[in-house]
Amino acid sequence: MGRKVFVSYKYADEKVAKLQDAYYEELNGRFQWNYRPTRVRDFVDKLQEKIGNDNINLGERDGESLEDFSDQQIETHLKKRIRQCSVTIVMISKGMKVSTETENKQWIPWEVSYSLRVVPTGGNTKQMNAVLGVVLPDETGTYDWYYRENPNCNSVTHLNSQLFKILRDNMFNILEKEFRECNGTKIHTKSEPSLIKTVKWDDFMQSKNYEYYIEKAVEIKDDSESYDIHVNFD
Repeated sequence: MGRKVFVSYKYADEKVAKLQDAYYEELNGRFQWNYRPTRVRDFVDKLQEKIGNDNINLGERDGESLEDFSDQQIETHLKKRIRQCSVTIVMISKGMKVSTETENKQWIPWEVSYSLRVVPTGGNTKQMNAVLGVVLPDETGTYDWYYRENPNCNSVTHLNSQLFKILRDNMFNILEKEFRECNGTKIHTKSEPSLIKTVKWDDFMQSKNYEYYIEKAVEIKDDSESYDIHVNFD
């Protein structure tokens, strides 16, 4: 794959579908099988296998806290990880947002914000990344926590009120909106009404669908003037 991807995710979120019963990983300085719940990091491992390790930069490390970082230190930290990527994939999981912490103390809002910015970096300028949300199934193995199917109206409702503000603000933010009405509900009719498009994990990982969805996110980014873009999360 020709594009380099940055992956933004909540490392230890366990509110996801089970992938397997045990994981071979480093524990106390040695590798061994560890029986534990699946976490988002395990989905990222699968993503790396699919796309290729050389094509991916990763976001949050295990236990990496923002507590001792200034805003400038965070931006410098992110420059090293994101500036060489043209696409950011956000792993949208049920427990990605820690309700007991403000959003500026969590990695994902910072990573999405920096991805969407145009930032001078020495002799070069970091351009805006394409951003794609990959929605993960929850503990029940379904996507009902985020997608609500409405067969009567042939539509899907995105339950994005539970997401970070910067994600919500860049969904359904096309400037020229078009709607149809069904049972008293307005339904977007533009093919790509959101700057940040979302896709189900299973659809994204099927065969080489990931290439299609990544290129679709790039197409949307290239048409960014059609969207009301929000780069701040406060």
